Amino acid sequence: MVNYSDVLAAYFKVTKYKNPTLLQYSATLSRMAGNQIYLKPENLQVTGSFKFGGAINVIFNLNDEQKKKGVVTCSAGNWAQAVAYASRILKVRSVIVMAENASQTKINATRGYGAEVVIYGRNSNDVINKSTEIAKTEDLTLLSPFEDDYLIAGHGTIGLEVMKEKPDTEVIFCPIGGGALISGVALAIKAKNSKVKIIGVEPENANAMWLSLKQNSIAEKENVNTIADGLALKKPGIKPFNIVRKYVDDVVLVTEDEIKKALVFLLERAKLLVEPSGAVSVAAAISNQLNMKDKEVVAILSGGNIDLDKLNQILREEISSNNE
Repeated sequence: MVNYSDVLAAYFKVTKYKNPTLLQYSATLSRMAGNQIYLKPENLQVTGSFKFGGAINVIFNLNDEQKKKGVVTCSAGNWAQAVAYASRILKVRSVIVMAENASQTKINATRGYGAEVVIYGRNSNDVINKSTEIAKTEDLTLLSPFEDDYLIAGHGTIGLEVMKEKPDTEVIFCPIGGGALISGVALAIKAKNSKVKIIGVEPENANAMWLSLKQNSIAEKENVNTIADGLALKKPGIKPFNIVRKYVDDVVLVTEDEIKKALVFLLERAKLLVEPSGAVSVAAAISNQLNMKDKEVVAILSGGNIDLDKLNQILREEISSNNE
């Protein structure tokens, strides 16, 4: 299992390539939540999400032969852009398989960062199978978006950044998709201060990690349907699951309506454009399901890559709702 020394090694390798996403205190959110709320704006990170730190750490740790041949992976958006940009920095060929229904904006951004984009299939199984095929036929290294120690360690650098800037942190809310982000953050935070509570957040309609923890084994959902598409996984990663059940204190669920309201709040009051997946941590802070009071809380905003059409739809719905 990846450990704290791996996170520390990643920190010294990748920090110089990352944007400094300093914590932002929200007085309004603090009043609403009854706690002191600080936002960790990874939506302002390179390529617009937390995934860059993990991507560049993975590619950094390839051997010379692997770097020479190149890498291949699959993604609908944030991971694609992170791998593309990290590969460009380290001068490694990258091939990204994206589904036919992927956002054209994200496809263009991935190509813009220097990747070769292959459009194939309609679902996650299609793109996974295609990327595996390309890895074999072109002798490229296949990169996983969550089943990799270097990836988890790279994401864990976010935890070190939080504790360096705000060592009195008591609670951290962190989104959960495949689980690599919260795994790395939990490893880093618990090594620095085991008393800090790590709270994972999932949409009610995409709660595979929550279900897995309840049954103490990997659970797979038949259907996931959430506006937080970056968290819409049918099952968590195996490595992240094992770390989460050891280090994460709790996982809470938020509704679609709560996610939308959190996104609009961040845009209106914090002046931050955050995608639905990144807004779940704020949704959880506002709902305060754990009945916390006067705690020093950090909410990780995992990304800000949202299509303008989706943003427009959310804003229209919220305006309509408020006018009723």
